Amino acid sequence: MSFNLKSIEAAVAEARAKGIERGIKFEQSFDIAVNFRKKELDVTKPENRLNQELSLPNQLYPPAKVCAFGDGEFAEKATQAGVEHVVGKEEIPKVGEDKKSRKTLAITYDFFIASTDTMPLVGRYLGQALGPRGKMPRPFPTQVDLGPIVSQYQRTVRIRMRNTPTFHAKVGHVKMGDKEIADNILAVLNFVVSKGLMERVGSVLVKTTMGPAIEVPF
Repeated sequence: MSFNLKSIEAAVAEARAKGIERGIKFEQSFDIAVNFRKKELDVTKPENRLNQELSLPNQLYPPAKVCAFGDGEFAEKATQAGVEHVVGKEEIPKVGEDKKSRKTLAITYDFFIASTDTMPLVGRYLGQALGPRGKMPRPFPTQVDLGPIVSQYQRTVRIRMRNTPTFHAKVGHVKMGDKEIADNILAVLNFVVSKGLMERVGSVLVKTTMGPAIEVPF
């Protein structure tokens, strides 16, 4: 299935204009909502729910927040690669044993990476906080180049659909151009196509943080 990029770009431009009209003083993000027809997608069945990461062609602003678990060389590489925060091996039990701390960690960061040797501790102490949110980290050996991995995460969104037949995803920011945002929307729509679900979509809407929803043609 092919989509008209110019039509998507026009919807983004309209959403931008409508968002500005409201006189919002902070810089807004762009989000899309993909709504499936309820009768055609039974989300009470686990196999019909989505929970997957999707890398977008254009980096979001601000980029997704990445946190790393590890020590020594792995921690240094993670910091150089641009992660927001590093949790050392000895810190993991301390964070995990404090309910407020582990919850704060889980909701503050979008994605997590970990050195291979920290994974047992992460699972034991933080699995309850990260697992249900779909945020368990991917393990990596110390020698791996974390630069491309972190860069990819910084332009990645989580496509997650739970109790209702719809999902939302951040696709841009007012600092980005309309075409960049449209390209990101196109990537999300192609993801839906790859899952064989496009024929069940009832509507696709794009909006700024505080602006009205604008329909995206498909």
